[in-house]
Amino acid sequence: MISSWGVVASVWRWRRLVRELARRDFQARYAGSLLGAAWAVVQPAVHFGLYWVVFDRLLGTRLASGDGVGPFALYLLSGLVPFLALQEMLQRAVSLAQEQAALIRHVNVPVEVLVSGALLGVAARQAVALVLVAAACGLVGTLGVAQLPALALGLGMLLVAGWGVALTLFVVGAFVPDSQQVVAVGSLVALFATPIVYREAAVPAHFRGWFDVNPLTGLVDLFRVGLVGGTLSPTRTTLAAVVTVLCVGAGLWLLQRRAASVRDVV
Repeated sequence: MISSWGVVASVWRWRRLVRELARRDFQARYAGSLLGAAWAVVQPAVHFGLYWVVFDRLLGTRLASGDGVGPFALYLLSGLVPFLALQEMLQRAVSLAQEQAALIRHVNVPVEVLVSGALLGVAARQAVALVLVAAACGLVGTLGVAQLPALALGLGMLLVAGWGVALTLFVVGAFVPDSQQVVAVGSLVALFATPIVYREAAVPAHFRGWFDVNPLTGLVDLFRVGLVGGTLSPTRTTLAAVVTVLCVGAGLWLLQRRAASVRDVV
């Protein structure tokens, strides 16, 4: 059994393989298509463009609620960016053991390296979406230099928390047949339990207390403040940071105890 620091050191020691796995994962997503990697730009551009037209131009006046946090389209997109990134990380991780079964059984590569490579590939794809939204926010004028620390903190917490949960889901996905379905349903619940597709101010006051104990709200707040402005809640930010640490701790703990067993069940 290796220590928690040993897991981190293993990822660093195998960093070249992590980069190669990420590159292959990124390329495999668009293999065989005419546009190739250009889809990494086209897909989020069309996706976010549709949100902009529908929610800002068609429904914007009805969805606005006077909370002063930028145009609704940017409010929506700034929340979708971290959520979609986290969602793809978790969906990728929970199916990874089965997808890479042959590699896990026959090649002596630490499983944390496989997870890190897959997540780096996801991060590369989602970085394109973040750049597109940040560019839109810059053009509209909601993105400023003073907000960049909040955005950087949110990005760091997203990557660290996503890695920790991914380590857990990698192991769970190897042992629990229905884990992919559970993650898909849980992601849908989390989307509507967090003020992403609706303004928080539009929710009845007696329901808003839930947002203060939902760690995903604190993460979304960091991106939203970084991209469209507003103020951070110290309580929410602290909770998100604590949960991030707990996610990493739980992932490392489970990996240390079950990583060897994964090779026997896939």
